[in-house]
Amino acid sequence: MRLSQGVLYTVSMSWSLTVRLLVIGMGAAVSPVAVMVLISLMLRKHPLKNALFFLLGFTPTLVALGIVAVTLMHAGGSGKKSAVDAYIDLALGALCLLAIIPVIRKKPKESEPEPEDLKASRSLAIGCLTMLVNYSTLVIYASGIHYISSARLSLPENVFYMALLTVVTLSTLLLPVAVYIAVPGRAERWLAALKEWLGEHNKQIGVAILLIFAVLLFVKGARLL
Repeated sequence: MRLSQGVLYTVSMSWSLTVRLLVIGMGAAVSPVAVMVLISLMLRKHPLKNALFFLLGFTPTLVALGIVAVTLMHAGGSGKKSAVDAYIDLALGALCLLAIIPVIRKKPKESEPEPEDLKASRSLAIGCLTMLVNYSTLVIYASGIHYISSARLSLPENVFYMALLTVVTLSTLLLPVAVYIAVPGRAERWLAALKEWLGEHNKQIGVAILLIFAVLLFVKGARLL
């Protein structure tokens, strides 16, 4: 009886963590600027090559920052049934609010035209830089990392849930690539239209998602105190 109750509890906890990470990952995936940069690269020569090397720069940077975050959280006492986790949530909520400032103040700038045929190293560097300045994705992704760190999981479980969170976070960048592969003849027109729409609404989208997660993190942190 106790064994079955333990199994049910474990399954319930795993399901709860999975659902939360899916929601957080989808929030972190809402990154209009990153999607616009990727589409810009895909509207040049060799779109799949440009997209691949962009993702090869973006993804390891995201994962590396996540590893640094989880290491710092563990070192600070996350997952040890103390008030540390509450303060981490409150701090992340405050960072969500602070991340709104660059979103609001960011003005579209006329960049120098890139050559049509980009070098792979250029696309790689753009992907890395895009992630480094992508504050909204980073903060929300860190909140997912905090869920993982506070769950006191085994190493394989930590790796699995970090991989899940990362894949979901990358979903909005993988979608344009999937569209291009599925319908290459129409993809350029569709992606150009999506880029234009995101350019018109990126501030509203960014502010809305950051406000939502700021409130959620403040509420979660307050409940843990």
